[in-house]
Amino acid sequence: MDGYVATARLMDIADSLSKPTRSLAGVVFDNPKFPMWSGASKPTQHHYGKGGLAVHTLEVAELCLKNNAYFAERAVDERHLFLAALFHDVGKIWDYEPTNEAMTEWTGNEHKCKIHHISRSGIVWSQAVDRLKLFESVHDDVLHAILSHHGLREWGSPVQPQSSMAWLLHLCDNMSARM
Repeated sequence: MDGYVATARLMDIADSLSKPTRSLAGVVFDNPKFPMWSGASKPTQHHYGKGGLAVHTLEVAELCLKNNAYFAERAVDERHLFLAALFHDVGKIWDYEPTNEAMTEWTGNEHKCKIHHISRSGIVWSQAVDRLKLFESVHDDVLHAILSHHGLREWGSPVQPQSSMAWLLHLCDNMSARM
């Protein structure tokens, strides 16, 4: 699957959840780099190569929604969970650059060393909520899930998961990355 197909599927999910969800998700979808960007900087890392970020994001979103439905009695709001999954790695767009025109090789840049994708993803989420005035009441809950999606501080998370949404995102991100 390529990044454009994955992005189209993510857009379909957003459309199925609500108009405000789709509006906020548009911040990610409207970035022309999103469907092309690599999910990683090295071939040994998950979702390496052109379109890898969108494919990984789709996997995480689908895993989150399926697992959330499985735990229906304890489920979190699927719109909030989807948005956390959608924004969790968007900061990687700033962290990696293609080293050739074909976008088949990637390298981390100075931004990655200074800010890191988790923090940038949280910034993008916060700016989108502030600009669009949508989902303000759950801003911090989604932000917490984004910031804790690596699970442990030694794995790069500024905080550890403290909510069901954060745990779902962390576990589904880890599953996508490891499988």
